[in-house]
Amino acid sequence: MWFIYISLCLGIIIGAKIKLSEKSKKILDILTNIGIFTLLFVMGISIGINKEIISDIEKVGIVALIYTLLTVIFSVLIVYLFSFLLRGRK
Repeated sequence: MWFIYISLCLGIIIGAKIKLSEKSKKILDILTNIGIFTLLFVMGISIGINKEIISDIEKVGIVALIYTLLTVIFSVLIVYLFSFLLRGRK
């Protein structure tokens, strides 16, 4: 698990230090999208292979929907709160 955090931090540090051209940024965006789609595809295969998840897909789907809705609602509320507080300081 630490490998994930270290990789993320190193990526942030390197990204903050180097300056990329617009062409390089576009290539990096394409590579990022390919990586995300590959990750989602492999996760889909892993879920499809797991018979326990497939048999409980209705229950899992409802729980996932609830988590998704709560995450979106609270994310919007927190962003609204922070933007309200930051606008007040200017």
